[in-house]
Amino acid sequence: MSLRRLSLLVCALGLVATSLAVVGPASGQAGPRTVKVAIKGNENNITPFTVGFGANPATNDIQHLVYDALFWSQAKADPEPWLAEKAEASEGGKVWTVTLREGITWQDGRPFSAEDVAFSYDFYKKQEGASGRYAHHVSDVPAFDRSEIVDPKTIKLFFSAAAPQFKIMPGADLPIIAKHIFQNIPEPAKATTNLPVGTGPFKLVEIVPDQRYRFEANQSYFKGKPRIDRLEMVIIKDPGSSFTALRTGDVDMVERNVPGELVDQLKGTSGIGVAEGTRFESIQLSFNARKAPLSDPKLRKAMSMGMNLDDVVKTVLLGRARPGRDTYLHPDSPWAKKDAGHQFDPTGANTMLDQAGYTAKDPDGIRKTPDGKRLEFAILVNSFEPLELRALQLIASQMQAIGVKYNVESLDPATLRSRRSGAPGQPPTYDAYVGNIESHAHVDPDALYYFFHSPPKPGEKAKGFGAAITGYSNPEYDKLVEEASTADTSERRRLLSEAQDLLARDLPQQVLWYPDGIWAYRQAAYDGWVNDRGQGILTKRSFLTGYDNIALNKGGANGTGGGSGATGGGGGGEGGGTSAVPFVVGGALLAGLAAFGIAKARRKKATEDE
Repeated sequence: MSLRRLSLLVCALGLVATSLAVVGPASGQAGPRTVKVAIKGNENNITPFTVGFGANPATNDIQHLVYDALFWSQAKADPEPWLAEKAEASEGGKVWTVTLREGITWQDGRPFSAEDVAFSYDFYKKQEGASGRYAHHVSDVPAFDRSEIVDPKTIKLFFSAAAPQFKIMPGADLPIIAKHIFQNIPEPAKATTNLPVGTGPFKLVEIVPDQRYRFEANQSYFKGKPRIDRLEMVIIKDPGSSFTALRTGDVDMVERNVPGELVDQLKGTSGIGVAEGTRFESIQLSFNARKAPLSDPKLRKAMSMGMNLDDVVKTVLLGRARPGRDTYLHPDSPWAKKDAGHQFDPTGANTMLDQAGYTAKDPDGIRKTPDGKRLEFAILVNSFEPLELRALQLIASQMQAIGVKYNVESLDPATLRSRRSGAPGQPPTYDAYVGNIESHAHVDPDALYYFFHSPPKPGEKAKGFGAAITGYSNPEYDKLVEEASTADTSERRRLLSEAQDLLARDLPQQVLWYPDGIWAYRQAAYDGWVNDRGQGILTKRSFLTGYDNIALNKGGANGTGGGSGATGGGGGGEGGGTSAVPFVVGGALLAGLAAFGIAKARRKKATEDE
């Protein structure tokens, strides 16, 4: 059959399917359409200077419902033009000329222009201390120098060194802010009460602190009116309570990954759909590498070798994750070392500890340092993350085989942050803590620079923020990531591969697992979710028309499903599944033909998402 005839057949079958199915948001509901999403923490008033990362790893995606960047998304090797139509490099990547789209307005009706982009980059650079999450991409690497407005829709951005990955970072990450708003805010980190004004598809209209956020659709959004009228985000810190709320209909979607033990239950629940996609997220154990004896890389490596991460994934996650790797980066990241893994070798760990001088033991088998201190450490865990707590309890039992004792301390998030930070102006005193990190830390070409560069010496300017994470220090590593920050793609991959080898040797941070992307939602409330590769499904593109072709596995009690998912593999490119249309149809043959035909028809439009 020719492609043309197949396409005609698919169109005809699609018309039949439309009469049988709920397509995306077309549910027949009267009045404004509202979707309620459970998130796990507070984000203040969601500006780039005030977010609290309580909802992490969804923080950045929530913020980008209100704000836009020049490109979308940071998880792509070639991001989709967004506020920008294009960006072109010159002078060896030190100058980028950005052409902006026409017809964009701020949510208060004011016109958007190159002045806002210039102001944003200049303001982030000046407010480095107020927005470390975003400003480091203009104050550190790539080192932004100045802007030059060519005309209302064209701007030149100058960098002091080559910025070959500009379209990814900061182009696809930095929220563009309104000049007419922020030019009157000298201390943006303290402006926690004003409702934000962005160019994004949703306008934040109400905040009930620690309870909920209410957004309304931006009717004038330049990419079209969103497919829902209102979006409510309900803060539910306890994961069990969030999935109970889903079952009772109090929320329509839970942003958390579905725990392994609930996946089959939810798939068997009438009206509940389960979506499988990708998110470059990790759960890791971070050591305080500035505190003896944890400052000894041989001790950290030995403890890593004593961890059976396959067993952690099998026992605690029920197989619904990928075991952590000693090289840190998510295996699907385009910058990850592809042949990496985790070294589990308790016999070798014991030998390494013996050779490092940790030979003396107390009667209970716990080793001692040469100066007589027990290898006994407090591991801080978020009390609202039961999987992390159970995982550390299992790892603590594994540590007994190498003579190390882990005391797991379950703390509320605020106390955990306080313990991690320590006293003002003093190095932190914690031993180790468990945390999760969003896709940004795995797809940012300079993530290894920012996370593990040595802390500054007295009087020096910090490079990255490794001091706040582990305090790891290695001049050889610093040299590699500094060179990589201005290198072209192929050379950057080589340098970062060598840097990852050093991380695997020194282990300042051990990734425990990379979660599978599995989310549950109420199908009647909204069934238009799409998989934004590397970022999950709670992104702006799930609420905009034109993205139905992005691959997404869906499964539920009423038979939703049929698309090829992007749950694993992928090898770090832009792939990860064939296109699928997110609607319910009557039979597998129809679903297969529709997916094939539409994939062919739309391949040019969304190659990077297939």
